[in-house]
Amino acid sequence: MLQNKFSFILYLFSCFIFSQEKKIDTIYVYEEVIVHDTVFIEKPLDKLKIDKIIVTKGEKGEKPQAILFQNNKKTIILIDTLEIETKKKSFISRWKFNAKCYLGLNSNDLLKEFNVKNQPCLGAGLFVKKTIFHPNFSVGTGIEINLTLNTVQLDNANSNSFLNGYYFTDVGSPKLFRSLTAKGFQFQIPFQFYWKIKKITPSVGVFGNMTNFEATFLGSSGNLPLTLDETQTFDAKMFSIGYFFQLDYAVHKKWSIGLNFSFANAKKNVFSRINETFAIDKKLNQNTFGIFLLYHF
Repeated sequence: MLQNKFSFILYLFSCFIFSQEKKIDTIYVYEEVIVHDTVFIEKPLDKLKIDKIIVTKGEKGEKPQAILFQNNKKTIILIDTLEIETKKKSFISRWKFNAKCYLGLNSNDLLKEFNVKNQPCLGAGLFVKKTIFHPNFSVGTGIEINLTLNTVQLDNANSNSFLNGYYFTDVGSPKLFRSLTAKGFQFQIPFQFYWKIKKITPSVGVFGNMTNFEATFLGSSGNLPLTLDETQTFDAKMFSIGYFFQLDYAVHKKWSIGLNFSFANAKKNVFSRINETFAIDKKLNQNTFGIFLLYHF
């Protein structure tokens, strides 16, 4: 009996002691962290089949937008920072190059002396021009060579031209005119002003050219006694300055057709052979009308 009471008292004492111990609880606080990753996929615009791109500037606090049109769909992309940079063009890209084929008729006062009114001619040229001051205004220059096709021999037997007669070269050698070959070539350098009106481009300009023929004279071979016993060939050159009007029409992005009118005059004719030269002072007019085909590089 006494033993049971003692056990009961010991049990109560144990409960009292354990109830006085400070109990510590651990509290775990979890914070949810959400990470948003942005994946950028970079593709060159020239690799995308985009029909049209419109970039708009932001107004009233709005961000600029890039509007892409692709396969009849419109995509709007907001732009945080918009920087417009003008790419500097290379030297070659600032100039426009053209090649020209030409067919025309040439009227020359020198040939009219021999009753030849017009000569058919073929030509080719290479030209360059540059836009200045205004998108539709350009200036340019180039090189053009024309070849006359008439091979008629013009001689003093069937004409009374101003060439008939005796001439003395710079070394004092006498020459007697015999004939002139109508076939020749013309080397020309123009300076041109263009104004583009949609598909039509009128232009005006000035030019300098050199027209070359061949002439024959009777001269001395040097054998004694000195007589005009030798037929000698001279280069006949005319140096002209003139102006022209041109009109071309674009039939394609790369091709144009057009008309050309030119007017020029020369003050003298120069005849030269080896070390002999003489000139004839005579103002001569030259008019040319032609059609051409132009290729744009």
